[in-house]
Amino acid sequence: MPIKDNTNPPHAHVCLISDQPIPNLVPLLLEKPDKALLLVSPEMKAQADRLKKIIQPRGIAVKTREIASAYDFPAMQQTCEKVIKGSPEAELTLNVTGGTKIAALAAFQAFYRNNRRIIYLDTANHRLLQLAPENREQAIDVNLVRVRDCLALYGLNPLPGNSPAPVRRPGLSDLARLLITDSPLLSRLNNAISRVGKNPQYANLDLNELGPGADKLVPLLEGCGVAGRTGPARLNISSPEKVFFCHGGWLEEYVYWCVKDLALQGLDLAINVKVEWDGKGSRPTKNEFDVLFTHANRLHLISCKASNPERETASGTRATEALNELDTLADRAGGLFGRAMLVSARRLSDYDGERARKMKIQLVEAEAVNCLRDKLLGWVEER
Repeated sequence: MPIKDNTNPPHAHVCLISDQPIPNLVPLLLEKPDKALLLVSPEMKAQADRLKKIIQPRGIAVKTREIASAYDFPAMQQTCEKVIKGSPEAELTLNVTGGTKIAALAAFQAFYRNNRRIIYLDTANHRLLQLAPENREQAIDVNLVRVRDCLALYGLNPLPGNSPAPVRRPGLSDLARLLITDSPLLSRLNNAISRVGKNPQYANLDLNELGPGADKLVPLLEGCGVAGRTGPARLNISSPEKVFFCHGGWLEEYVYWCVKDLALQGLDLAINVKVEWDGKGSRPTKNEFDVLFTHANRLHLISCKASNPERETASGTRATEALNELDTLADRAGGLFGRAMLVSARRLSDYDGERARKMKIQLVEAEAVNCLRDKLLGWVEER
């Protein structure tokens, strides 16, 4: 049951803007008030603008009111008193989830003293709590947050031309199982493609270089529509997209379909999402995410690695780089409630496995990837 009676218009949410926007967004999408009043410190202006761009197209009128400091208790109380007195006929709801603790406490006192409604989003337990004028709670059993909206809220703007949802390739699961189980064959395939050069337009491989297992690999690549024999011992991969698939893209598509097959309620799922970070300058930062999805109003990020994780790089190993990047991007794109998983076709070292655990990055590696569906189910059900 909803904890708010929608028969008392006009209804407005008063939101305390912080660098964690999801606790403000979810109640707005759930209750769909007529208006949203954003209380914004100078440091949070950009964050308020991002939230405004998301909710205005959904029919919620937005106004902002600047507060001089998120740490000035008396000033915040005065601001809230003015808001309440300036809207005597409106049904006001304070969302006390955001803002600094000082700002939230000051706002709470002002709204509580005036017998106005106060709510709090319990993100961990998927509940909206009403704290005043009486205690109620509502389970949030629907996924309201889209991937693109979540990224944009944190200042990561999806670029045009991102990959559409892939068509399921015949034999993809069999291909993944072969390459995950036969690590030497995967290594030989990766090395053969790497020798063609960086970002090749096509690849013409010598099947003898693929060694044992090539007789099983080639029919599966042909079945996936990404390669074809041009002679007794030659394999042609005819486009950059097909080369990408053979050089690790197969794992991303396999992970994508494993997530899709979970049939999670309200799932929003994307693959190969390129983003550009907010910021000034002639060369804004860009990143690409392998697989992204929202479930239970939380962003889940999955990085997929089919290369040798222990190959040395300038900053350690490929696994070290992957973990560092994933940790940073999960925080930057998903905030406090973003979740990260690394799926590696090959086994990481004990050192990197321990680093993943300390970073709270879910790790699925080597032959465990063949049981990815079960791993994903356990992951999304964790709180």
